Amino acid sequence: MRQYSPGFIIGIVGSIILGFGVVAGIVIGLRSNEGLGYNPPALQAIKTGPGTAELDLSAFPDSQVCHPDAPDPEIGWVTYCATNPVGAQGTTLEVPPNSLITVVIRQYDSATGLYNDFFDKVQGTVGGTATYNGKIMSQIKADDAAHTFDLQSSPFADHPLFVSVPLIGVASNAPTNVNINGNSYPTPTITSFQFRTGAAGTYIWHCYVPCGNNRESPYGFSGPMSTTGYMAGTLTVASY
Repeated sequence: MRQYSPGFIIGIVGSIILGFGVVAGIVIGLRSNEGLGYNPPALQAIKTGPGTAELDLSAFPDSQVCHPDAPDPEIGWVTYCATNPVGAQGTTLEVPPNSLITVVIRQYDSATGLYNDFFDKVQGTVGGTATYNGKIMSQIKADDAAHTFDLQSSPFADHPLFVSVPLIGVASNAPTNVNINGNSYPTPTITSFQFRTGAAGTYIWHCYVPCGNNRESPYGFSGPMSTTGYMAGTLTVASY
């Protein structure tokens, strides 16, 4: 039997506790959307054929595109939103049941790196892979991660679902040659992957790359990381 060091065990336990803490923070955020002034309609996946649909998202290093009217400090928070229409607030997602869902994410932020290498692997997708700028991969380097897209069931869900896809960051010195709504960004990395839905249900999705305040608990998972409308939201499987 393989022996593990006490440090390894402590790290695993800590990661599990941190994961539950992030999910708990998101659940609290979901209950306080109105207090944040954020309560948009669901962004529906575009049906592309019988039993297929597509979600197009973007991840930005600030909120200039996704939340142009946000006050300080939220205007500087990293955030997801819809790619089409550009800037539509898209962290409340809706997809059809019993379907093959294609997700395309344009990622404009530089790398922050992971605390836990568990999330450097592509998990829960069709084939266990994602396509990064045209290259099919099943894993990235932990230090190259800018964000992740993690979709998971609540405990004891009737229809469990888990999808985890890391997103590669752009170079920190990349030229800002893309203009979106008057804001300049570098050429994004483009990640695409597919997963299958089953029966109706609601799932939490969020990011596991620490992009919030690093000086206090929960060590990078505060602020935008646990706030719906930024780096956290829900995905509902429902007929529409």
